[in-house]
Amino acid sequence: MNNSSLILERNADIDDDDSLQKPNIYLQYLPHSELIPKQAHASFEEIRKNLSRTIQVSEFHPGFTLWTRKLKEFMSLYGFYFTKINHVKLIKFYLSIISTTDISYSVAQICFESLMDLLKHIELIQRNDLTIDWQIFYRWLKVAKDYQLKSYLMVKLPKDFELSIVKCTQCASPYFSSTATQEILDEIRPQLYPSDLTSMCNAMQIFDYFLPLHLPPHLHEQGFKLWFSEFFGIWENINNETTWELYLVNIFSQLAWYNIGYIDWTQWLNKIFTHFLRGFSLPIGQAQKTTKKFIYPMADVTQWIVAMIGNGNLCLQHLQDLLTAIRSFYYPSNTGYFQKQLVEFLFNLTLQFVNRVHLERQTRSIWFFVPPESHRLTEQDITDFVNCIKEYAFMSIFNKDYSEKAAEVCQFLSILRPELIVPSIVDKLFTSIDDIVEAHRFTSLMFCVTRISRQLVRQTHSYSHGQTYVVPLLLSVLPGIDFNDIDKTSVTIDFLDTILMLITCVACSSALQIRNDLTEIEREVCLSTAMFEDFVTRFLDEVFEIIDSLSTDYMDAPNINEHPTEYDIFQKKLISIITSIVQQCSSNIFRIVREKIVSFVTGSVFTSKVRPLVVGLVRAIVKCHPEDTLKYLLPQTCQNIEKFFDKTERNIVNDHKGDQELTWNLCLFAELVQARGDTL
Repeated sequence: MNNSSLILERNADIDDDDSLQKPNIYLQYLPHSELIPKQAHASFEEIRKNLSRTIQVSEFHPGFTLWTRKLKEFMSLYGFYFTKINHVKLIKFYLSIISTTDISYSVAQICFESLMDLLKHIELIQRNDLTIDWQIFYRWLKVAKDYQLKSYLMVKLPKDFELSIVKCTQCASPYFSSTATQEILDEIRPQLYPSDLTSMCNAMQIFDYFLPLHLPPHLHEQGFKLWFSEFFGIWENINNETTWELYLVNIFSQLAWYNIGYIDWTQWLNKIFTHFLRGFSLPIGQAQKTTKKFIYPMADVTQWIVAMIGNGNLCLQHLQDLLTAIRSFYYPSNTGYFQKQLVEFLFNLTLQFVNRVHLERQTRSIWFFVPPESHRLTEQDITDFVNCIKEYAFMSIFNKDYSEKAAEVCQFLSILRPELIVPSIVDKLFTSIDDIVEAHRFTSLMFCVTRISRQLVRQTHSYSHGQTYVVPLLLSVLPGIDFNDIDKTSVTIDFLDTILMLITCVACSSALQIRNDLTEIEREVCLSTAMFEDFVTRFLDEVFEIIDSLSTDYMDAPNINEHPTEYDIFQKKLISIITSIVQQCSSNIFRIVREKIVSFVTGSVFTSKVRPLVVGLVRAIVKCHPEDTLKYLLPQTCQNIEKFFDKTERNIVNDHKGDQELTWNLCLFAELVQARGDTL
């Protein structure tokens, strides 16, 4: 055990900033950022030395626990602010501690959790930089499983001890040796006995946890090719309900993902998609009972499907056939337990596809994900995928229980091909606005449009027409602010808040007389910006109407009293919208905002119910343009307070109930004097 401490003491060199693994990129924006490298190096050296010292003297409690926690705090604050050499040494340090099972369970769990933190960024350490013995984790897993079978033991395992071992094993498996696959097969294969459900389940579980699936191509003969044919033959011949089938699906899913282009799945596509169809457990005929006890995890199924797409194979056609077979279950009127699975299928499918596009097209490749060029996704593959999925995503938007999840599906599709998604959704929204009494349809579409707002306002070489929808949409959705329907109001405010964070409220119509190189779309966008003033005016009128209705004792929005949390969120969103407008608007639009807010506030007294909202509106314009705001509000507010004290009898002033007018003016005054000191 003492030798393990030397691992951390052999390198006392100060790390070069250029060789750091993954430092926190936001440190450079902190005050006195030039001092951070020195502080970080000093802190890391202290942690490293004390970790070594605690092991040398076998001080696991409290020393080892304390300094391991310090290391975790260091990585949380500074990131991986150390070199690859020190990174590898830290990993080997914790591995050396758990290489024996003689330590306490609590210390072992601390080591597993620390290893998870150190190994979670696989891209930082290559396989040739680190080799981990798989048997270290296997011995601890056997200890944990044996403990479950012995109810008479006096020592209690820490909470989630086995889970920590499993997660750590999955993080470490990319670094198992090239002979680990054969060793694992030799150890576990004798337990593959289908007649014994427990033995078979335990064996498949261990294979799922331990089999290394990240091996480079030159090691495939020592990797998955040793077991793939055997395991796939077992899976395709399963005809009963088994729990270990789920472990096999996860193994194949991970195998396909990390070995794209190195396995030809074409000959098995029919069988694979038939299994997937069975795995949905959809009701048959009039029976509403599930046909399978164990439903496939959608994340595993979709990862496997996405990994098989490419190189002109028929995977997309099989996916289209699968969706066609279950099309009727996507209808909003066709409700049942299966709806959640079907929407999650679309969600995970699009998420995994976006992840694959991102991994394949990033500038710096990752050592464990390098598909051959011939098997990478092409532009046509992306278009075909979006066309395959979009119809079912549009149907799922109106699913009353899972509309928000369907909106995320549309968001992922719009990232891939905005020209195929954005126009259709916006057209549907405009249609629903014309019939806004159908609240559920409007609400579902507003969820969706809010999700695709980034693609709506972006201008790219492939799609820029979305910008022409922005201002008309801002004006069209204003009737959705209706306090008699809190859900409709909430999604409308969310949409306005999201869009107004992404755009500037500046009228650009004059650019048509200055520029002669604008495209037709740019000209249309410039013309539409002339309506910003109309939008701001109408929006503020809606806000003031809400404040007036809330100020009355007989207001027509009783739902607000029943949902105080929603009202608090509504207040914050409204203030956020006004802040976004005044921070990114022209001087003319700010003048309109300031005049309307000042006019609304002047001569009025607001109750405690709406006071935070009104004060928030004032705060927004004071923060952005204090000079222009203070000269209109501060003098008269001071006069109102002075007049009150001059004319009011002392006993009224000292009344614990206070005075509503005085309270309001004091609140307003307190907000105004928070402006920058130079403006006061």
